Amino acid sequence: TDKAKKSHQAFVRHEFEFLQGLNSPICNAMRNFLLNWVPENETKNPELLKLGKDYNSYFTFSLHVNKDYIFEDEQIKEKYNKIYSDKAAESADADTAICGILGERLPPARLHDKINIPFGQSSGCQLVCMNSDAFNSYGKEQSFNSNISQLAMEKYTSALKYLLSDNNHHMLIDKMTVIFFAMKQNDEEECLLFAEAAAGSQNGKEEIDGVTENDIKAAGDYVAGMGIAPDVSGFETVDKNAEFYIVGFTPNGPRVCQKFIYKNTFGNIIKNMQKHQDDLRIRESIDRQIYFGGIKRELVLPKKGDAKKSDSRDISPPLMAGIMLAAFSGSKYPDAMLSTVIKRIKLDSDDENNKYIKLNDTRVGIIKACLNRKYQTEVITMSWNDENKNPAYICGGLFAIYERIQQKSANGKLNTTIKDAYFASACSRPSTVMPKIALLSNYHLRKLEVKDSEWYSEWIRRLTDRLDGGYPTTLSLDDQGCFIVGYYQMCSKLIALEKLNERKD
Repeated sequence: TDKAKKSHQAFVRHEFEFLQGLNSPICNAMRNFLLNWVPENETKNPELLKLGKDYNSYFTFSLHVNKDYIFEDEQIKEKYNKIYSDKAAESADADTAICGILGERLPPARLHDKINIPFGQSSGCQLVCMNSDAFNSYGKEQSFNSNISQLAMEKYTSALKYLLSDNNHHMLIDKMTVIFFAMKQNDEEECLLFAEAAAGSQNGKEEIDGVTENDIKAAGDYVAGMGIAPDVSGFETVDKNAEFYIVGFTPNGPRVCQKFIYKNTFGNIIKNMQKHQDDLRIRESIDRQIYFGGIKRELVLPKKGDAKKSDSRDISPPLMAGIMLAAFSGSKYPDAMLSTVIKRIKLDSDDENNKYIKLNDTRVGIIKACLNRKYQTEVITMSWNDENKNPAYICGGLFAIYERIQQKSANGKLNTTIKDAYFASACSRPSTVMPKIALLSNYHLRKLEVKDSEWYSEWIRRLTDRLDGGYPTTLSLDDQGCFIVGYYQMCSKLIALEKLNERKD
């Protein structure tokens, strides 16, 4: 079309003007291309036809595949920067400001380049975007408010686009895109170790030849300061002192929201993440990793069959960001993490196919981790603690004993246990529920053999004697967590003791 011809002619004229006086291999090649490329002769070009709808993509020029790009040529860069500086100086109306990134007085960027981020708009999203008069300030409109220079904008958007295009440097956790990199020339090993520690997945990365799970574990131990061999197979160049950056992004309409940014040495980050795993472990025998995806699954309504549920199966990005930051930095977990998991335990119920929906190792481990980090001491131990005098913890243990007595008296033929009927109430207001359960327990005890009845009665007496003030009226959120952990740990202890007694018999 005439419009297309005019556009091409303007392109050729502009490029010739720019290349005037430049003499380098790629500049000369570019001139030859402009002289010989005739668009009308390329309508059947198979390479262009393969692009389909992507024909409107951006292009660049190079002498060889994936190297020697024209914008990397020193003569090109020098002339471009001179023209850019001259135009900025000539423009009397050009606004300048101290760039918030570079710290120099430069023309600010009016519009910031779009970035393609998972779950974002197909046309791309902007990290800096002000498209409403409500954001105008001191007569400045659009992104002039941000005081980010055109030069800094081009640099940060180019860096983000590169990191998002490389599977070695980003992963998806729920709907959050987590970007990570080390400040070194080749950070493949650091990124692989971090991805394994955070998500248990290489996220499409190619494995390093000969690397096993034990190698990754050994390398992680070394980086965290717990190993002795610095040259673990496949990780000979890992640098535990390298600066490592982690950034979380979520899309929000036309914008990209930065949820967190964290920087530390790589060794400290891995050490904190291993401590994160230790804090989540509720039993010594558990050696599996609990990744962020596993934590998220325990904080949302469980999926049961094809039934539609009113609750969302997502958790808020700020909560997920807070959980990640706590893991990376070794700080306190968000209060919402504890309240959310307790809500799920109280509201969810097991089904025939899965008896570990309501209460399982991961959910109890989350409570343990939240409480221990909040009080900076071992409030919750790995197993039942006879020295723990918290009334809520003791009430949880009593509830487990009452439930076990009911189960033993019915020989496992129960449709509904006291946990199904009273757990949520006992967890919140023990004084209104526990006396009633204690009376029911006397009825169930009479159905047991004498030795079993005496054994359970001794346990009940031992715990009730420690409730000097009687059952608590109401329990705070932290105490509700103690109640749940006490119940869980006493269940495990009773089962273990019963098996031991059977072997003795």
